[in-house]
Amino acid sequence: MDLTKLGWNADLNQQFAPHHAKGLVPARVAVEDKHFFRVWTADAEFLAQVTGKCIHEARQSDSRLPKVGDWVAVKLVPNEEKAMIQAILPRRTQLCRKMTGRSSTEHILATNIDMAFMVTAADSSFDAARLQQMMVMTHESGARAVVLLNKIDLCDDLDAKLAQATRVAGDALVLAACALTGRGVKKLAELIKPGDTAVFIGTSGVGKSSLINRLYGEDIQATVEVRTNDAKGRHTTSWREMIFLPQGGVVIDTPGMREFHIWIASEGSKQAFPEVAALSVRCHFRDCTHTNENKCAVLGALAAGALPRERYDSFLKLQLEIRYLREAEKRAAWQDRKKSDRVARGFGKQDELRPGTQAT
Repeated sequence: MDLTKLGWNADLNQQFAPHHAKGLVPARVAVEDKHFFRVWTADAEFLAQVTGKCIHEARQSDSRLPKVGDWVAVKLVPNEEKAMIQAILPRRTQLCRKMTGRSSTEHILATNIDMAFMVTAADSSFDAARLQQMMVMTHESGARAVVLLNKIDLCDDLDAKLAQATRVAGDALVLAACALTGRGVKKLAELIKPGDTAVFIGTSGVGKSSLINRLYGEDIQATVEVRTNDAKGRHTTSWREMIFLPQGGVVIDTPGMREFHIWIASEGSKQAFPEVAALSVRCHFRDCTHTNENKCAVLGALAAGALPRERYDSFLKLQLEIRYLREAEKRAAWQDRKKSDRVARGFGKQDELRPGTQAT
């Protein structure tokens, strides 16, 4: 396979030069399953593992392990369809969320992506707040954000749903589609050019896998029916997987997620609320929180009706979540330092009590 169809370019070629000198081969991670991976090279697909050193370093941060979309340097195992991953090339973009149930842990969903399709259903499960969280995650990743409203065949008020999605989307493109009938899928396919990488994210049951099947031209992703009583879906994709489209470009399917806890956001929150960012520059105080300060341009616009209350409340909720995550990150760092200090003092005490040693 021509690696340029997978996104390989001159910059990557230059970054890989030191690995090429060592006899290593460039590959892209297509499937991640704990410490086992499927990688694509120019010649074939291989089952790959990481070195023991990489596993040891990943104890401190899971982000140090290869992720779907990563470009890696591999050493091929002679006479076997296996490879050892020796290094990960710098990530151009990465889509992250906070790991559910843990205080402050980064969870990388996909890397080196050009655009993220935030899939939401146009049925009764439509949730503007959840779409807002996905928007922040996508903007923070550095990828282009595209809102994809699926299952429009089940929607009686499509114009109203599109209006809601557009308000949340800000400057991002909003598309309507139906995986069942194929309506709108052609316009979706035109956005993914040869060499592009797109990721599909969304909760269970919104139709991510069905849309990918439509793009591919046949059923390559398993799908199940959504429960009719509550429009809830069941997980069909159990891991992240990269799929090469016949017309060029690759897509990454992700498991449906019940929650979208954002990772530490900075620029992403500004891009998700461009109207608030534009107003903020006119606030009297540079560190204005837009809650109770005098001469706050955001509060002024809210009072005048120029800023919708719904958008303002969503903005405050996001800021609260960001502050919580930053505090959690500080607490985790403090706990790590405290643990390291205890370990260091313990070693020192053992040295003092060791028989046959003398104080100097």
